Amino acid sequence: MITKAELYDAVDEREAEIVSFLREFLAIDTENPPGRNYREGAAFLADALERRGYDVERVEVPPEVVAEHYPDRTDHERVNVIGRRADDDGSEESRNTDADGPHVHFTGHFDVVPAGEDWSTDPYDPVVEDGRIYGRGASDMKSGIAASLFAVDALASVTSLPGTVTQSMTVDEETGGFTGLGFLVKEGHVSLDNTDYCVYTECFDSSRVCLGHRGVLKFHVTATGEKAHGCMAHDGRNAITAMNDFLSRIETYREELHGRTTDLPVTPVESRHADVSATMLDAGYSENVVPDRCRATFYRVLVPGETVEGARAEIRELMRETEGAFETDLSYDEIMYAEPTAVSEDCTVAQTYLEHVRDFHSNPEFVVSPGSDDQRFVVNDAGIEECIVYGPGLLDQAHVVDEYVPIEEVLTATKVMAVSTADLMGVLAE
Repeated sequence: MITKAELYDAVDEREAEIVSFLREFLAIDTENPPGRNYREGAAFLADALERRGYDVERVEVPPEVVAEHYPDRTDHERVNVIGRRADDDGSEESRNTDADGPHVHFTGHFDVVPAGEDWSTDPYDPVVEDGRIYGRGASDMKSGIAASLFAVDALASVTSLPGTVTQSMTVDEETGGFTGLGFLVKEGHVSLDNTDYCVYTECFDSSRVCLGHRGVLKFHVTATGEKAHGCMAHDGRNAITAMNDFLSRIETYREELHGRTTDLPVTPVESRHADVSATMLDAGYSENVVPDRCRATFYRVLVPGETVEGARAEIRELMRETEGAFETDLSYDEIMYAEPTAVSEDCTVAQTYLEHVRDFHSNPEFVVSPGSDDQRFVVNDAGIEECIVYGPGLLDQAHVVDEYVPIEEVLTATKVMAVSTADLMGVLAE
């Protein structure tokens, strides 16, 4: 049996190594879209896992699967990484992934959103300043991958692993995750047969244990009409007018959605309801041409209890109402979707993490994310209810200019992951 103090000391001894690893990791530009340098990122992670004694597999996504989800990005390779490690005593038996003891799976994505402009420093030349590491992906969420990797290092340095640890590092979460963790689940790499507990290391800060997330449906609706000269508008059918009617119906629908609430601890509290927003509008050729086409883009948020199919049906009914009121055809084009998901706060992995977070935060809390992430693949598709989100990144640093993560947050999350894994594996002293 091992103590918390031993594990905490083992993490602290690795602080310089953790910072160095994370800076090197952040220097790899893995922007998505389009899916840049995934092979380089996968090679970096596979090498880190292999040096630690993991059995590593690089899972490449077939071009036809990429084309199904991202038809305009098939020229970029999709490479995911899985590493499995059992009791590391050097024997052949210890390398058997069917070894006795629980299977703990850490997973995180290594794609990042485009850095954009106006950074104070190069987003891919990470800087350490005032106890923070700056760089694109520092909080969202390369620090989560670093934390889980070094948490297992710390644990393995003081005891042999009585079970199996899997680390998966995936791509494309920022654009839906279908060719990342979604693909791994579909191919059986993450299943009830090989996973007892799963921790998705997405950013939510080290004081919170996240139980799930709201869902999302992103889509375009296009209204059609007939072009005409602006001075003879009577000869045409204005697609903007038809879209205006549809947008008015969307606004009424939005008010209805605000009445669909959840009792789950979605944070912030203002996000504890369903919603829909028109986010983009495209129409027109010239100031003197009646447009025959108008396309609007929408972002529909679902609370747990709603379904994507139900949301689709509601949108199509609104489209039919506008078509009945105007001489127009409306078409629907889906961008992506994510079903809402949530697990019980009473599940073992959630209770275990919350208990150990208390060593560092006096008021730890369970939360549900206002956005969506890859947890849904594990819970909804693989059927694994023992799955939480826990990581060191700060949610308010996700996708922003001059993104950073506090080094202390990374160390704290690493310690919580290490001690929680020891507890789940039954080697933590009372």
